Amino acid sequence: MAFWKLGVEDFGKIKSAEIEVAPLTLFVGDNNSGKSYLLSLIWGIRNLGAEIFLDNLGLDKKELIDWMTEKITIAMQTGKCKFSLETVDKLFEEVLNAELKRKKEELVKKIFNSDKVSIGKLYVQFKNLNSIDLEFNLHEGKLLYLSIDGEPVIVLGKAVLEEKKNLENGFVQWEILQSIYAHILKTNITRMDSNSCIYLPAARTGFMLTKDIINKVGRQNTFNISTEKETITPFVRPINQFLDVMTDLTTDYTENKGFSELSRDIERELASGTVEISNMPNKEVQYVPDGYEMGIPLRLTSAVVTELSPLILILKHKNQIDSLCYEEPEMCLHPQLQYKMGKIIGRMVNSGIEMIITTHSDLILQHINNMIKLLKRKDKKEVCQKLGYTSKDLLACDDVRVYQFETKMKERTEVKELLCGEDGFVVPTFNNALDLIMDEAYEIQG
Repeated sequence: MAFWKLGVEDFGKIKSAEIEVAPLTLFVGDNNSGKSYLLSLIWGIRNLGAEIFLDNLGLDKKELIDWMTEKITIAMQTGKCKFSLETVDKLFEEVLNAELKRKKEELVKKIFNSDKVSIGKLYVQFKNLNSIDLEFNLHEGKLLYLSIDGEPVIVLGKAVLEEKKNLENGFVQWEILQSIYAHILKTNITRMDSNSCIYLPAARTGFMLTKDIINKVGRQNTFNISTEKETITPFVRPINQFLDVMTDLTTDYTENKGFSELSRDIERELASGTVEISNMPNKEVQYVPDGYEMGIPLRLTSAVVTELSPLILILKHKNQIDSLCYEEPEMCLHPQLQYKMGKIIGRMVNSGIEMIITTHSDLILQHINNMIKLLKRKDKKEVCQKLGYTSKDLLACDDVRVYQFETKMKERTEVKELLCGEDGFVVPTFNNALDLIMDEAYEIQG
């Protein structure tokens, strides 16, 4: 369930937008219209939010601090305290938006490693917060647990809470409130889980083939003294994260069995082979074609393999994957494989991975529409059996959001939510392009 909408105004080329991130969110529309900017902003809130706008304890939070103090006191006296955000939902929103207003330029500068990207307004709108179940439990009179929707998220020692100054200064209460905000926004609250929302950039093939060189050059410029100071333009932070994740996976990797079925699906249905990390000291990524025992380096493989290899490696070896910000998953894929990629995306969503995607592929969208339509059929079990689908492939309309980016007057982008109809989502910019080329074909053919 989505608990918030993200709103922006005058952000790069985007005039205004309101985005509700669903289990599957698609950004479609014109090239150079701001899709990657908005995707990067969502990534930044998820990965940098706690560091930038959840870290500060100010006077404007006093009412929230007092509310949390009351809940802690009840739990310490009675052993437990169940509560919700129903009475403070607007206050939660106001406090966060005050921080976003103060820190929006800092956040954008940090995401893009540049002060050239402007943002006029950044805000959130909360909803359904009363559906979040919160509970304090005092364990053996020593440890106070906070559970959110039944999952323990923070533990505090009784000795810490009984120290009067710890509650008087508000730091303990704000630490608890941070955890609640992090749950609502799906924001990483500590550096330990800072890569659970992963960005897959459109230029991933180039980065996969050159990441070792990039890392080497970066180290040389960091640690080696040069007679002449060289200025190196930094990558945007989502790309830096991608390089870090890929480097970590290939140097200190473990098997993630949770998504092994998904990685095998991609290897079998799209890659026609497996992507492995060699046992050699350099931990080279290799591709082993079906029917072969020996692997070959990525630099000698086809573009489809280099495009898919980051996703395969992440699913095989990343310990925690909450969400993927995926730019153009159809890149380098034949139309038949684009359709299969739509199938993989649906399976990832149903495996609990939130997917936020930019795409120009009408085939991926059509597959998503098919799965939405199929779920509604009374005879879906029989149709699934006939077409080779399972419940892992089906998608609910409520779990999908589609936003169209369209460049209007003065090169400003308007972002419009496309509603799910009886047959799924209709994307005018896709259909307009097809109509134009068909009209031209009819004219040429006479």
